[in-house]
Amino acid sequence: MKIKLIVSSFLMVGLLSTVSAQTSQSESVQDGLSGNVKKVSSTMYEATVDRDGDMQYGSQLEKTEAVYNEKGQRRSMTFLSPDDEDNMLFRSRYKHDVFGHVTLEHIVDNHEQIIGRTYYIYNKDQVLTESYVEDAERQIEHRVLYKYNGEGRLVQRSYNDAKNNVYKREVYSYDFDGAIHHTSVFDRSNSKIRDYHYEYDSHQQPINVTVYDYTDEDPEVSTTLYQYKYDNHGNWVQKTQYQLEKDNAIPTFITNRRIEYFD
Repeated sequence: MKIKLIVSSFLMVGLLSTVSAQTSQSESVQDGLSGNVKKVSSTMYEATVDRDGDMQYGSQLEKTEAVYNEKGQRRSMTFLSPDDEDNMLFRSRYKHDVFGHVTLEHIVDNHEQIIGRTYYIYNKDQVLTESYVEDAERQIEHRVLYKYNGEGRLVQRSYNDAKNNVYKREVYSYDFDGAIHHTSVFDRSNSKIRDYHYEYDSHQQPINVTVYDYTDEDPEVSTTLYQYKYDNHGNWVQKTQYQLEKDNAIPTFITNRRIEYFD
């Protein structure tokens, strides 16, 4: 289900800098946010360059709203129509257990009908070990299994199909600051299909992502650069993405965020 995959990717938005089995972290922190965040409204635009070489805003591509409570728990994530912010495309709602961990995610359409569910399973130490996705008919679409190292950092995610066969694995390694500096991706036959290398700024946001793609006979290399503007809490409020082509940084996307705080 395409919608589910998009929303599930949001749940891992803080993966690059905050992957950890330390479940005492609030979800806002896991999402890479600082401070007592109440709401994050995000709009992504296509980036264009005019005749003078100046960057301009192009078409509006995506609008989202994430809402948190005062404990930093994620209450909802809403995807809005790029053309009409009053038109909801779908929304993710979250339920938590007594320990504060998200256990169930409901995906609803613009008529508030449930179109998918994700369940999150924890071990006796309150560490996330598995999640699985159901469609609207309560049929399992896929599972994700999580493995950690002795320091409590996530080192592998295995994606299993409805028959519990692994069709993709992601293996992570970390730098001295605890941020992921390398990810390897393997396919169903356990062949490596991609490598990702990351560099970060002082806020632990990725500024350089280099991808080695081995899916073709001749490996391809691509590099994406990022620039940020930050607010007084250290959260980015503007992110500009560039594609590196022959030493030229070509702007591709601009994302603006409006962040509301409880304090």
